[in-house]
Amino acid sequence: MSYNFTLNNMSEFMCSSTLKEDYKINFPDNLGFMSCKKEIVTEDIFLFKTHALANKTLALQAISEVKGLVISIILDGKIHYKDNMNNQVETFKKNNLYIKYINEYDSTTIIDQNSSSKGIGIILRNDFLEKNFLNHFSHINDIKEKNSNKLPSLSIYRKDISKNLHLAKELYNSPFHGGLHNIYLQSKCLEIIYNEFNEILSCPKCNTKEKIKLSNEDIEALYKARDIILLTHEFPDLSTLAKEVAINEFKLKYGFKKLFSTSPGNMILEQKMLHAKQLLETSEYSIAEIANFVGYKYQQSFSNAFIHFFGLRPIDVIKTRNYYY
Repeated sequence: MSYNFTLNNMSEFMCSSTLKEDYKINFPDNLGFMSCKKEIVTEDIFLFKTHALANKTLALQAISEVKGLVISIILDGKIHYKDNMNNQVETFKKNNLYIKYINEYDSTTIIDQNSSSKGIGIILRNDFLEKNFLNHFSHINDIKEKNSNKLPSLSIYRKDISKNLHLAKELYNSPFHGGLHNIYLQSKCLEIIYNEFNEILSCPKCNTKEKIKLSNEDIEALYKARDIILLTHEFPDLSTLAKEVAINEFKLKYGFKKLFSTSPGNMILEQKMLHAKQLLETSEYSIAEIANFVGYKYQQSFSNAFIHFFGLRPIDVIKTRNYYY
């Protein structure tokens, strides 16, 4: 028999780059406790230190949107991890390491009666992956492709560890405070990340010179996305655009650079500015109205973007209208 609990409000705790606090629960009737300490290493890298103790078997369900790569190292004890979306159960023991790419998760962590567990988790957000691995880490892209087929979290690498075990223990028991503590966390986390990615990328099975493959369907989707940007005035964000043409954001960005020598974000920005300039020159709309038409909530944000793009103010363009006085 297990005692079931739901952990609420996990999305903000897991994903926020500004929220830094501890998540603690003491379960009723002396059933046990769970604590998770969050450290913001950089705006794209988060560290979590977890400790749980169960006097009875506990099943802890959590739902969250993470959208990133998670490196987890079990330092002590054992946990059972159930992915509720595909009904898959895995058991992780002391000194196990596993890496998953997660879009979102609905999971249950099961801790056996009269047992405890300790571990760390490092979340690498999508921005970090795309900045560092967009052009050559096709293995992550393959995992993302599978996620688009309704498999929200998939392991891409798992093994018993030795190289990173001492680093994980040092992270868990950081002896520093203040600025030194932050530097210490960054150095240890980045070393773990380097070690794991270096091993994955140098794995004979994964170390191919092959770039990300674009299928005919992908290429069709990319041209369709380009047409939406160039031929309409919708100006969608990247997530909406990717869904509209049925391709993931990672491939959308890669494919645009490969086929069109620019990013979808830059192409959208260019079309926004060109359309705005045309309206400023020829229409009777105000700057605030035009800013809203091209997707800006605040006029000042639009003006700053316009000045940065064209080197002149929107009001200067309005003054060229034939009927301006």
